Amino acid sequence: MLPSRQLFSSSTTTCRGIMVDEARPNRHNQKGIFQRRVGVDRKHRLFIPPKAQQHQRYLYSSNKMRSSVNSTKSSMEFSTLPENVLIWMQNSCPMDVLPMIIAYAGPQKAQVLNQTNTYWHSIFSNETIWKQLCEELYKWKPGDEQPLSWKTFYQRSPCVPVDYPTIMDALAIASDHDEITTHDASNLNPRVMEQRRSIRILLRPGDYYMKEAIVVQAVGQNTSLSIETMDIPSRNTPSLVTEETSSSSTTDELEALPAPATQSNKFPAQGFIKRARSFRKKLSCRNMDAVQDSNSSESEDEEQSSKTPVRATLISKFRAHNEPALWVRQGTLQLKNIAVNHNCNGIDIWNGNAAIQIQPSSGPDENPLPTRPKAYLQQVDVTSRSGRGIVNIDGGTCSISRCYVHDCAATGIYVGGPGSRATIEETDVIRNGGGNNQRRGIAPGHSGIYLEQGCAVVRNCNISQNSLTGISAVSQQNAILDMEATDLIANGAMQLEMPPTGSESHTRSSTQNNNMAETGSLRNRSGMVVE
Repeated sequence: MLPSRQLFSSSTTTCRGIMVDEARPNRHNQKGIFQRRVGVDRKHRLFIPPKAQQHQRYLYSSNKMRSSVNSTKSSMEFSTLPENVLIWMQNSCPMDVLPMIIAYAGPQKAQVLNQTNTYWHSIFSNETIWKQLCEELYKWKPGDEQPLSWKTFYQRSPCVPVDYPTIMDALAIASDHDEITTHDASNLNPRVMEQRRSIRILLRPGDYYMKEAIVVQAVGQNTSLSIETMDIPSRNTPSLVTEETSSSSTTDELEALPAPATQSNKFPAQGFIKRARSFRKKLSCRNMDAVQDSNSSESEDEEQSSKTPVRATLISKFRAHNEPALWVRQGTLQLKNIAVNHNCNGIDIWNGNAAIQIQPSSGPDENPLPTRPKAYLQQVDVTSRSGRGIVNIDGGTCSISRCYVHDCAATGIYVGGPGSRATIEETDVIRNGGGNNQRRGIAPGHSGIYLEQGCAVVRNCNISQNSLTGISAVSQQNAILDMEATDLIANGAMQLEMPPTGSESHTRSSTQNNNMAETGSLRNRSGMVVE
């Protein structure tokens, strides 16, 4: 036996008569690596007692067994899962959850899924799937008119930016790309797609920067374009939808779908409540579903609601000169709950420098075509920092209801040309005609409403604080004004300018129950004016 001072200096150590080699196993130690770990602490060269060795062997074996059991469990779990999510959706996904997943994936992926195999093609051929997609994406809500085809209704109601990234991409589905209008020197956009089918473009609340004008060139009878902000449920009142409120035909149609391979696809019992904060919160897109957090305080809710936009805002970013944000040349345009913020280069307010312009196209002889374009504006916020707000000329028709036309560099609402007609109801026309600060820009001195020719009906409006006049009717033969229950307060030069007494226009015009004053408090009509 070696002396104590040489006990740990050798390459071998002894432990109760067993020689343990630190370098390799031997016939006495078939697991040399294990013995090196538990027999001797090589870092400090200390001897480990036999009981400690036995305890370490127990811990080592326990950890090894535990790891093997966990690996076995994980392998068993993975062996029971499907190969991919599509197999699970096809075999095990409940049919009432499947439309939510498809809505979360988006229309582009749904189109690819439709072309995968016959099963998914049969799924997308069922009208119930399209109905639930319309409901999940807020394209249709209870109380609206039920369409004849849910698939066609979904496709003709594109949502930006869910279905398409931009408004122009959504507008292209109504156009035939091979057919383009001919060049017209008097038009701002000489090459414009023609809309041959009616569509409704839904915009999520927020800002939309436009690089080119939206031109409505609808061909065919009753062809129209509608642009509106989506009616998303309030985040402060999450609704609870019960199965009882849905029609019985929905369940029958769901049962007619291809059945999955497993028996887990069962419809919920009657009286089951589908919470908006459960399936909808987990499976639907966060941008599409605004659900209030139950842990947030009231102050945070008020601050969040004040920052949340209530409507979509079209902001023009044009390089072209004198280009409107929206130009209706043929057909019908419907705007609902939209804000239009216009600004472009140029100062020609007579040829396109306006936020919204209703004007038919010109023919080869540069005369307006008898197309009679129409525009219906409801709850629209209009402002132009470079020109006029709304222009209706050359025989166009415009209906303005509960709108807010304000802070335009030139005239707020301009009506001109034979046959032009404008109906203005419950609208605020405030602070227009003040010019702008641009170099060689618009000089101040414009009216709130300027009726050069045509007919204007003004009912229950607030026309105040404009630069020159509140309302000006110019033509002595063809400027017919019908005004009732309207306030004209604190305008610049005068409140109302009418044609001379005895003229044809003055004889055919009528004003009654109006309030005109140089000073006074304003009573807003549209409900959109921010104090």
